[in-house]
Amino acid sequence: MGVAGGPSIPQSGMQLNLDASNSKSSPGSGTTWSDVSGNGRDFTWSSEPTYNTRPVVGGYQQPDSIDSAMASGPASNSFGITSSTGASFVFYCTNDNLTAKSAFKWYTGDGSGTDARGYFAHLPWNNGIIYFDKATVTDGSLANNGATVTSSGGGRVNTSSNPGSHVNYFWVHVFTCSADGATMKIYRDGEEIASRTNAGSNPTLASTAATIGGDDTYASGWDAKMGAFLCYNRELSADEVKQITAALRGRDGA
Repeated sequence: MGVAGGPSIPQSGMQLNLDASNSKSSPGSGTTWSDVSGNGRDFTWSSEPTYNTRPVVGGYQQPDSIDSAMASGPASNSFGITSSTGASFVFYCTNDNLTAKSAFKWYTGDGSGTDARGYFAHLPWNNGIIYFDKATVTDGSLANNGATVTSSGGGRVNTSSNPGSHVNYFWVHVFTCSADGATMKIYRDGEEIASRTNAGSNPTLASTAATIGGDDTYASGWDAKMGAFLCYNRELSADEVKQITAALRGRDGA
């Protein structure tokens, strides 16, 4: 996936590629968002979503997209992501309104308590702050930076403030975690906007189905439009993040 004569999406370590602009991935009807990475990890919508063909919203030409609903995929531990591989998640999306919901969740199998987050994001929370969690459980509040560390020693990284322009404008959001688990980063359109270097170890993922657009705690209700979602079983480099951003933006003319 890329644009003729332009940058292409890195393939090394790619485990999932869901693309609203590719008719093989998103045919414009039905309840399946098909994986075009070659790994066959399709996701199923909880109900048929609304499919959007390059709408103009707020004066901005948006790419092909799917209105957010919750979609469930294969087991979280079936993406080749282990406690020693690292992981990266790419979400090309926009918000219609800011809500207190979740964008994606890969479930952990080594935590205790409720809402065990292997890899998880609020994109953003209703205060506009973007959160990325790994190997954490939460009590459902944002007290104490919102996450309680499990026995796996996980953690959270978030933007220090609301980066703004969440509504109507599509951004390429990339969330990365290093192989040793210590370093977590959030990028937006190729620029690093948050990082942490003492985030502890990576989770052991569970057999629970990975979810996009919601999860077991927040269900659906994230008020967003989704253009593409990719998952890697390694940490993407800063240069690769810029390459992915250029490829997605280039093919959509953004």
